[in-house]
Amino acid sequence: MLPIRATTKNIAVVLPLIMPLNLAAVEKAPDELDEMVITATKTERSIRDVSATVTVIDRERIEKSNATTVDQLLKGVPGVYASRMDASSPNRIAQTYTRGLPGNGRTLVLIDDVPMNVSYDSQVDWSQLGTIDVDRVEIVRGAGSALYGNHAMGGVINVISKAITPGVKGKVDSEYGSMETIREAGIVSYGGEHSGGSVSTSYLESDGYNMWRPDTSVASIPLSQRDKTGTRKTNVGAKFTHEFDASNLLDLSFSYLSDVATGLYRIPDYIAQDREQYLGSARYRYLGERSEATLVLYSRIGRMDADSANAANATSPDVARPGTMAASLISYRGDFDDMEAGIRAQYSHYIGSHHKLTVGGQHADSQMTMINQFPAERGREQLVEGGIQLSGIFLQDEINYGPLNVSLAGRWDLWQTDGQFRDTKTSFPGQGQWGNHAEDSFSPKGGFSYKLTDDLVLRGSIGQSFNTPDVSQLYGNSRRGGTTVAYGNPYLTPEKAVSGDIGLDYYFGRQGYIKTTIYNTTAEDFIATVQRSGATVGTTDKINIGAIRAEGGEVEGMWKLGDFLTLYASYTKNDSIVTKHDRNPNLIGKQLTNVPQDQGSLRADVSLPYGFSVFGAFNYVGDRYSTETNLPTAPGGSAVYKSYATYDLGVAKTLVKDVTARMTFMNIGNDKYEGIGYIAPGATITGGISAKF
Repeated sequence: MLPIRATTKNIAVVLPLIMPLNLAAVEKAPDELDEMVITATKTERSIRDVSATVTVIDRERIEKSNATTVDQLLKGVPGVYASRMDASSPNRIAQTYTRGLPGNGRTLVLIDDVPMNVSYDSQVDWSQLGTIDVDRVEIVRGAGSALYGNHAMGGVINVISKAITPGVKGKVDSEYGSMETIREAGIVSYGGEHSGGSVSTSYLESDGYNMWRPDTSVASIPLSQRDKTGTRKTNVGAKFTHEFDASNLLDLSFSYLSDVATGLYRIPDYIAQDREQYLGSARYRYLGERSEATLVLYSRIGRMDADSANAANATSPDVARPGTMAASLISYRGDFDDMEAGIRAQYSHYIGSHHKLTVGGQHADSQMTMINQFPAERGREQLVEGGIQLSGIFLQDEINYGPLNVSLAGRWDLWQTDGQFRDTKTSFPGQGQWGNHAEDSFSPKGGFSYKLTDDLVLRGSIGQSFNTPDVSQLYGNSRRGGTTVAYGNPYLTPEKAVSGDIGLDYYFGRQGYIKTTIYNTTAEDFIATVQRSGATVGTTDKINIGAIRAEGGEVEGMWKLGDFLTLYASYTKNDSIVTKHDRNPNLIGKQLTNVPQDQGSLRADVSLPYGFSVFGAFNYVGDRYSTETNLPTAPGGSAVYKSYATYDLGVAKTLVKDVTARMTFMNIGNDKYEGIGYIAPGATITGGISAKF
């Protein structure tokens, strides 16, 4: 394998320039858009004909919401837990789980079929997925590796951007609200006879708020050292489409994100996060009468600076004089560079009148470099380098006989990785260089849907899926607070899961629906962070613990009363436990951390006379355990992130045609609930104006 740093730089310069893309939505009439989905089978199908559990958030619902990023749209989706408390919260603490499987890497996130999970820690830069250019979001729950490969253990979230339409069109948003938050966004597009393009941009700036939990130890982080956490986020995007003829289409796109988190610690020159990401892609489509083909090239390149703080009273071998108070409040300064380039292709063909075969494949090459420098020890440097390559091929047969639809799919994947961890301080533990480690996986899946009547559909599926360890889990060793170390493990193996679900859906014509699903997932070689035996509390290892089980039920419904009222409701009951733990059998039966056992939501969108519209929303998240033992780590502490409920209200008024003013009140009850390690801001108010042309 080529040296990682050199490879990254060469590809980083070239690929965004030659591989820009937009997998924009194919134009549909408004009455068809809700019913057609593409993510469940990678082909366009009626939502009533697919075996998977699918939720679609369409453009109308997006525009009526107050969401500025896609993860905010997910809060009412059953089986999905989106933890980010506010758009001003740092992106790096955002977590999105599906069907009781914690961790970013167990849910695959796509933007127009381009994967967004970063190779370092499987995190998703949700700040790059703004809603101003989104046509719809499709959320498919359940095993997805038979078609999508890595990460799709709990499900797939596919963000589908707007198609460029004829003529000149545009939209401008401007908002101001609590915490001195300012947001400006705009998009303009032009569609000609055969070609078109668009340019979009957004900017969000906020002073933020104090995210520290009240029970945070004053001894470890004094009140004088805590600061509110603000943000500055900038997005720029450009797209181009060309239609060679009715059957041959080309889409290109490029986007840029700058995501800066300010504050967090009141330490001179401390950088909480300064992240940049470039995404370029290109897609060619052939649309024939009985055949379709798609080819996608993409490149995603990121860099980030992020510091780690020492505890105020830390003693550490990492300071100039071992055993003394920390010589610097900054433990180390981290410089991260990551890159992924890939190709995806598929071909579909109808065989007779009952079968549609789809064959496809992909290859992705990810490289990551992290360098830590220590202010207390001039010249000291830690280096983490890791590479991950994934290749896969799949085959799917979609079978239709009257009311019965059957889908059978299988995918073979090869995972390869190598990396190293080095420290110029040779006494630091865990150093080494690890050569190529490779494993393969086969992921089959089968499913059916059967129309008992035109409006009553029975569906079910069962499949295998997998999730590979990321670079931080494999090779990252980092000291925390000057006293503890989080160790990586280069011998981790991919997780493997078997998931099944069965559901019953009833459609009230085009007025609404109610969908119920029960599901079960069992996973082996589950990757977990565990306390190192005999070491200081907080010193952790990454291991394959054995096995877990996640099971539960989902209910969601929608009812539309003419153009006046639309109601949405959902509820999820989930139970995620450890069923096998090779290192600590006492943890068998314990709940997985950070996973809610109950979630519910209600939302009403109301259209009123004189150009007024109103929405009201209620969201409930149940208790989540914060420790693997489900017990407090210190006397008087808590092992539970307590349940919370939020109430939101929004009012909009059309001032003149295509110009709307709005006011949004979030978390009216002012509940400063606990997210994952941090607290929410409480009640916020935002006012804004939107204009279309």
